[in-house]
Amino acid sequence: MHSLRTVFYLFFVAFALTVQSCNIINPAEPQPAYLEVNHVAVSSNYPNQGSNSNKVKDVWVYVNNQYLGTFELPAKIPVLESGSKQVILLPGIYENGIAATRSAYPLYKGYTTTLNFMPGQTTIVDTFPVSYFPALSYTWYEDFEKDTSGGGISMETTSNSLAGLAIDSTIVFEGQRSLRLEATSANYIIEATSVNDGYYLARGKDIYLELNYKCNHAFTVGLKGILSNDTRNIPVILFNPSIDWNKTYINLSKFVNANFDIAKFKVYFYMQLASGESSGTLYIDNVKLISN
Repeated sequence: MHSLRTVFYLFFVAFALTVQSCNIINPAEPQPAYLEVNHVAVSSNYPNQGSNSNKVKDVWVYVNNQYLGTFELPAKIPVLESGSKQVILLPGIYENGIAATRSAYPLYKGYTTTLNFMPGQTTIVDTFPVSYFPALSYTWYEDFEKDTSGGGISMETTSNSLAGLAIDSTIVFEGQRSLRLEATSANYIIEATSVNDGYYLARGKDIYLELNYKCNHAFTVGLKGILSNDTRNIPVILFNPSIDWNKTYINLSKFVNANFDIAKFKVYFYMQLASGESSGTLYIDNVKLISN
């Protein structure tokens, strides 16, 4: 009987030690707090910065200067912090309209605040405000709202183009006008570019071209490098048809940096019909060439 009690005691001790060991190896996980972010509001000073149209898709979240991750809006984010913490929310875009190239847009100023986190509870930032950084260089802005009686828009066709440009007041993104580029079977190439002799674009900067567009045919956006007695075509990206108005942010930095022998650039838009195609139309609005 005594030996039976001893065996039972030793079994109980071993069991207790095993349970304690498991608790040490697998301690209880802390309960997170949650941060809910639903929307973003982008503001701009229209006379100087143009339209506030945007396509912010994500929020990049930092708590106490620690990166928590990138989350598609709206988002509910677990936070393993408690108490009053600094929170930074940065607006995220798809560079060049490609979901695989998510980026915190470097020309938008994010939102910094202090929030109080409590485990198991949700802190809500329904809408976080975003604006352009104040000291950006707006190299070119065209919204096609000017009087065009004297050719007032800052775009023109090139010698490659068989079709002409037209201002459209029916299909617009916002305001009263957009630019229509239309190719037909007879005039199957249209190419439009920014006017003047080109823009100086500094290397080592974040350089973006923003625009709103709608089209039923693929088109290319690129740069024309201005050489002493020639131009160099630098295709940047091919966009597929979009039946609804879309917004894109095109990163031009690496193309400017790679063409180190060129000081000045123009922006161009190009569409060409394939054999058998009868027409293709592209509408664009709110073209912005911006850098920091």
